[in-house]
Amino acid sequence: MKLRSVLFALAAVAVIGCGHNSKKSEPAYKVVETSLPLMENFLADKESAPEEKAALYEGVYKSMMDEFQKGMDSLSTDQEKAQVYYDDFVEDYKTFNLKAAECNPDNEVAILVLKNLMGMIDDDQAESIISKMPEAMQQDDFVVYMKKGLDARKTTAEGMMFTDFTVEHVYGYDRSMDPQPLKQEVKFSDYVGKGTYVLVDFWSPWCGPCKREIPNIKQVYEQYKDKGLEVLSLAVWERKPQSHTIETAAELGMDWLHINNCGQIPTDIYGVEGIPHLMLIGPDGTILKRGFHGLEGIQEAVAEYLK
Repeated sequence: MKLRSVLFALAAVAVIGCGHNSKKSEPAYKVVETSLPLMENFLADKESAPEEKAALYEGVYKSMMDEFQKGMDSLSTDQEKAQVYYDDFVEDYKTFNLKAAECNPDNEVAILVLKNLMGMIDDDQAESIISKMPEAMQQDDFVVYMKKGLDARKTTAEGMMFTDFTVEHVYGYDRSMDPQPLKQEVKFSDYVGKGTYVLVDFWSPWCGPCKREIPNIKQVYEQYKDKGLEVLSLAVWERKPQSHTIETAAELGMDWLHINNCGQIPTDIYGVEGIPHLMLIGPDGTILKRGFHGLEGIQEAVAEYLK
C-alpha cells in the first residue's frame, strides 16, 4: 500500500509540543484512539531519564501496532475503507514519530524513530533527525547505514548519470536431474544509456506491493513500448532460488527485460530502502525520475518524455 504525503503530518506535529499537555481544539491525529493517551504522555514526559525513554517509546509503538492491526482486521471485508484507514493511520504514525524524535534528539528514541520511519519520510527529514544527534549516536551502525543511503541517493538523484554495476544474472536452469542455474555476467550499462528510455523496476517475488505494481507497469509499457520505452526489472533481496523469481515473473506476465540475482548491489548503490522502487532513465543514461509509483505516477513520469 502506498503512503500519502507527509505534509499533513508535519502540520499536525506542531499541535503538541515537547513537555506540555496542552491540547488544540482540533485533534492532532486522524484515527488513532486507544493509543492516544500513551502517545501524549510520552511526548509530555520531562521526568524520565534518557535511558528510560527507549522502553517507554517501545510501549507506545506496541500499542499503536496493536491498534492498527485491530483496525485493519475490523475492515477486512471493505478494501476501500481499509485503504483509507491505513493511509490515515500511517499519517498519525509519522506525526507521532517525528515529534518523538524532535523531543528526544540525544537518546536512543531518535534512532528507533529512524528505524521505524525508514522508507516513510523524505531525506531532508531523516537528515534533520540525524543532524541533531550527538556525534557518538551518529556512529551507531544503523545511523551509519542510513547516512550511506542518504549519500547514495544524492549521487544517484534525478539529473545525475546512472551508476553502473555488475551481477551474475540467472536467466534459467539446465535440464539435468538436479537443475543448476544458468548464469551470465551482465552490467547495468548493457541495458541503460543505449539510446532508449528505460523504466527500471526494483522488485522481488516475495514482495506483495511489488507484484501489485506490475499491472500498472504493464499498462504503461503497452502504451509506450512502440514509442521507445523499455522496462528492466531488477530482482533484489531474493529469499528463494532464482527459479522462483523466473516463475513468478512469468506468472505475472512480466514480458520485458530482467536482471535476476542482484542481491543488494543495486539497492546499496542507489540508496533504495524499500521496494517497489521505480526509476526512469533517459537515452543518454541520465536519471530523469525516481521514486514514483502507481498507475498515475508512472504514466505522468513517462508521458513527460515520451509524447
